[in-house]
Amino acid sequence: MKYKLLIIALFTNLVYSQTNYQYNWGMSSTNQQITINVGDTVTWTWGGGTHNLRSTGGTESFDSGYYTGPGPQFSYTFNTPGVTTYICDPHPNSMYGTVTVTGTASVDEVNLFDFSFFPNPVSEIINIKFENIVNGQITVEIYDVLGKLNSKSNTALINNKVSLDVSSLSKGIYIAKVYSEDGVSVRRFVKD
Repeated sequence: MKYKLLIIALFTNLVYSQTNYQYNWGMSSTNQQITINVGDTVTWTWGGGTHNLRSTGGTESFDSGYYTGPGPQFSYTFNTPGVTTYICDPHPNSMYGTVTVTGTASVDEVNLFDFSFFPNPVSEIINIKFENIVNGQITVEIYDVLGKLNSKSNTALINNKVSLDVSSLSKGIYIAKVYSEDGVSVRRFVKD
């Protein structure tokens, strides 16, 4: 039994492990391009000179501050799909790059019935309105972009609406998988 649990634990770590990419950050860091998955980390290691690493646009925001090399490192974990550009402020024409983040939860989009969210993006309470279902019992599962189940709730649908408290979720993109007597449907929403 202990052997089986160890194998399951090792398999789970392999499935959900993220990758750490290593880049040099110095005068030869012109137009660095990388495509990674959600949850991956990029670590830049300073060469000689004084540099910073600052995002200039896109889905993620970071600023390393200034370091004098060689040797200092700055790491950032990318959690939102999209493209983020970055530069070194003292050397914007020779030190810059782009990180493209891909990945969605391992939940297929299916639409067996229609529903919508409001507000979207949401801070605390998200309302779900159903087009063809007026009353009944529904189950809502909320997954993060890595496919991890964050919450599951069973609730009664009254007058084609239901409200859920999502205030405990971290900022990011989530997938709601909703089950009813009519089947299952999936939609994405943003927690801000």
